[in-house]
Amino acid sequence: MRIILTLLYWFQMSVREVNWLLYRNKITSSGKVIMNYGAGILGFNNKDQVIFGSNVRLSGWLTIAKNGKISIGDYTIIGPHTVIQAWERVEIGAYCMISPDVWIQDNNSHSIYAQDRLVSILGSRDFNRISVRLKRVVCKPITIGNHVWVGRRAVILKGVTIGDRAIVAAGAVVTHDIPSDVIAAGNPAKVVKHIKNNVINLNAAKKEIANLQKSAEKKPE
Repeated sequence: MRIILTLLYWFQMSVREVNWLLYRNKITSSGKVIMNYGAGILGFNNKDQVIFGSNVRLSGWLTIAKNGKISIGDYTIIGPHTVIQAWERVEIGAYCMISPDVWIQDNNSHSIYAQDRLVSILGSRDFNRISVRLKRVVCKPITIGNHVWVGRRAVILKGVTIGDRAIVAAGAVVTHDIPSDVIAAGNPAKVVKHIKNNVINLNAAKKEIANLQKSAEKKPE
C-alpha cells in the first residue's frame, strides 16, 4: 500500500511540472502556478487573458471565450472538477478556497428567446462548415474578494460580487451580490449569518505556522 501511495505522489508531482511547462509561457503570472492532475485552461488566445498571482493551485478547468479574462490572486486554491467560465471577466482575489465541483460563469450561455436558441442549435459547427455566432447572450463580470471560501457544488452566476472573507455554503446558487464577512446559503443564496470579529493577520498566521513546524520537528519519530 505504501508503495502505491508513493507512486501516486510522484505521479502527481510529475504532472504538476509537465502542466507548468505547457502553460507557463502562455499565461501571465507573478510566480509558479501548481497545476494538478485534471487541471487545464481552454480557449485563450493571448497571455493577458489568464493572469495568476503567485502560488496559485489549480485542480479544475478555466474556459475562456471571445475576449474573456480570468484573474486569480496569490495563494488561491481551485478544487478538482471546478469550472470557471469567462466570456467577459472573472476576478478572484487572494487566499481564496474554491472547493471541488464549483461552477462560476459570467454569462448565460444562450439567449432567453427560443427562436435565438433554435438558430444556435441549427447553426452549430456540428451541422455546418462555419459556426453561427450566438445571439443576445448576456455577459456581466464576476468579482470574488480576498479570503473567500466557496463550498462544494456552489454555483456563482453572472454579474455577482462577493465581498472579502465571505463564505458561500455548499450547493448555494449565487445570483446577487454577497457582502463581506457573511455566510450565504440556499437557492437563491441569502445571508444566513454575519461573522463578527473576522480579522485577518498575515504575520500572526505565518508565526503560528512556524511554531507548529518547530513542534513537529521536535517530536520523536
